[in-house]
Amino acid sequence: MKPYNGFVITSPKTPYKYMNKLQNIQALRGVAVLSVVFFHLALIEKRYGGANSVLPEFFNFGMFGVDLFFVISGFVMVTVTRGKFQSLKHSLLFLYHRISRIYPLYWVYTTVALIVFLVQPSWVNSSQGNQVNILASYLLLPANLLPLVQVGWTLIHEMYFYLVFFVIMLFLPERLLTVAMLVWGVVVVIFSSSTGNPYYRLILNPLTMEFLIGCLLAVHYHNAASLKLNGKGLVAVASIGMLAAILGYIYYESQTGLAPDGWSRLLYYGIPATIIVFCITHAERNGVVLHNSLIQSGNASFSIYLSHLFTINVVGRIWSLFAVEAVFDNIIVLIVEFVLVLFVGFISYWYVETPLLKLSRRFA
Repeated sequence: MKPYNGFVITSPKTPYKYMNKLQNIQALRGVAVLSVVFFHLALIEKRYGGANSVLPEFFNFGMFGVDLFFVISGFVMVTVTRGKFQSLKHSLLFLYHRISRIYPLYWVYTTVALIVFLVQPSWVNSSQGNQVNILASYLLLPANLLPLVQVGWTLIHEMYFYLVFFVIMLFLPERLLTVAMLVWGVVVVIFSSSTGNPYYRLILNPLTMEFLIGCLLAVHYHNAASLKLNGKGLVAVASIGMLAAILGYIYYESQTGLAPDGWSRLLYYGIPATIIVFCITHAERNGVVLHNSLIQSGNASFSIYLSHLFTINVVGRIWSLFAVEAVFDNIIVLIVEFVLVLFVGFISYWYVETPLLKLSRRFA
């Protein structure tokens, strides 16, 4: 492969069909997790850094990374199940791989959070009166409280989507997948609600549309193998999509004082995420692979995602002991926090997540 302006151009001697993994999907996972990290860094700075902030307000758009994750998840689900529909063996393997991918590492961090809660309850779920639902946290069940690991709320959506996709995969032929996704989306549009029973809110949450969009993007991607586009031009359009998400957050927040949520979130974050996934996956097919640093961050994204709040909160509490009304300590601490987030995340990936995945694969 030959480097090119921060990207990697795949060799024309290596046909795309022989590439084992979509590297740009991993890179997008890296973009998504770093976006979430910057969002939480901005919150920590506001909490502990005094009146003078270094990180600009638009860093709050970083929760867009969750929407990008959801679209990616839908894309990946369709990709890994191609040719395996209406097979009990493959359907069960799909579900097992998804469960074993999520729960073991999540349980590790949930247990750490539970220990912290038992020792110092005021440090856990302070935004909801330090209340926790331990059973719902461990099982990733819908509840009126956030899980012990607060970012676990997104995994509740992931597990719901996996379960429904498993049923579709088991009983429907693959040719009806698009129809199933569209029907599912129509149901969400008609009956969606942000109130009531937590199970009802989960099943009919507008965020489900982002998974469905990801599925449809994958169906199109695999049915359009002959589509030829300008790879570098697609990356430029994807960059515009990211800029649109930032500007969308700035506009919405200036009008409402809040971050986009519900259907507005689908508009301001879901559409840019759709554009980005479409462009970057087709960019790889047309010769452009994103930088290896993003790919490596994507490989470790789940560990970074689950561990980063622990890391920045520990550093933040230490910071509170010496924080001053100036910006120099903000700059130093934010750099330290970011470096430690990556360090802890990669250590978790190498020495916890990867061994757990290898162990789970033995049982498969």
